[in-house]
Amino acid sequence: MRFRTVAAVARKDLVQFFRYPSWFVQILIWPMIFPLIYILSALGMAGPNKEGLQAYTSVTGTDSFMGFIVVGTMTYMWANITMWSFGSYLRNEQNRGTLESNWLCPIHKFDILIGGSVVSIVNAVLISIVSVIEYRFVYGIHFTGSIFHWVFMFLILMPAVYGISAIFASLVLWVKETNSLVQLVRGAIMILCGISFPIAVMPQWMQALAKLLPFTFGISAARTIMVSGGTLAEAASDIALCLAEGILYLAMGRICFRAVENKVKETGSLDRF
Repeated sequence: MRFRTVAAVARKDLVQFFRYPSWFVQILIWPMIFPLIYILSALGMAGPNKEGLQAYTSVTGTDSFMGFIVVGTMTYMWANITMWSFGSYLRNEQNRGTLESNWLCPIHKFDILIGGSVVSIVNAVLISIVSVIEYRFVYGIHFTGSIFHWVFMFLILMPAVYGISAIFASLVLWVKETNSLVQLVRGAIMILCGISFPIAVMPQWMQALAKLLPFTFGISAARTIMVSGGTLAEAASDIALCLAEGILYLAMGRICFRAVENKVKETGSLDRF
């Protein structure tokens, strides 16, 4: 029964997703232009003889500064798009006028959210594939590691991405506001997780905050595998911390959803905007 619910929601969303294929344009454009903000800034601040890149190499451990940057921005784009789409999923259903009728069905309500994650996963896979291809042939970045390693990096980040997004989806249904919550967290990811620079250059208190976000360890592990040519064993500590924190956020997302579900039952607030 639960699988049928998830499959029905996923099928409905996939039909809508592929019915209006204008999303394909942004998937092609955004991965190409977004890293330019950081790449051009790095080149500009490196000096006329690029002497600043030597200091960058000594801190990051790699001479591929563009590879270092694009792995971080690729992860950020995935997290950002997922938080907007998946995090606001229930709110969008409410605005369409379909959430209340679906909520009255004799199903597990969390399955609606699980089914809604399928489109986000498809979107994330497409973005990741397009990003790797464009960075290889447009920017000339030579990634290391095998396809298996890249897929594994994708999988270890999934609990974190969807755990935080589930928290958003629950809170948004409660407070009826998406923008401020997503802006707050994506800003924290951009500043703290080192998407364009190593967190070692930040003050100690900021490094401590950065380690509370699983993206910090996921990005570090991805760079070890995809840029520095490291093995899974060399990235094992970052992988373990990313998974542990991601699972914790996933559990928090489930708890938040249950709390909002109980609040909705008590107040009957699904029809309020």
